[in-house]
Amino acid sequence: MGKYTKFQRPPLERIYRTHPIWAGIGCLLIVILPLIAYAAAAILVNYGVGHGWPFPPEFVGYIRFPNWVWNAPILPFLVRPIANYRNLWAVLTVFLILLVLLSGILSTLYALVYRFMGPSHFNPMDAPPPKRKAKVYKR
Repeated sequence: MGKYTKFQRPPLERIYRTHPIWAGIGCLLIVILPLIAYAAAAILVNYGVGHGWPFPPEFVGYIRFPNWVWNAPILPFLVRPIANYRNLWAVLTVFLILLVLLSGILSTLYALVYRFMGPSHFNPMDAPPPKRKAKVYKR
């Protein structure tokens, strides 16, 4: 140790690793959340159409494709399942709305759980917050 230097311990290297359970939960949410949103959208649209909910007329009914689609060599095979699905535009619109709402709710819940159960904001190398009060000024 030199005359003008002081001894410093090497900083502790913190390894940031995600717990494997969070990766599994995220993978399940990527698969399950769209399935739940689609099923809920199909049920809501079918219920709403049956009970007179005001859907735009373009969204309700079957999709009509132009004649050239049906005359093409491969397209009729690909388009027939889409053309036979009733209220597809309404289902897809409600699906996207539900997907955004559900993912927002689950993200908020995840943030709350991580806030209470996650690591603390301070690590051992941080200084504690100051414990002094502001000086009261009088004239």
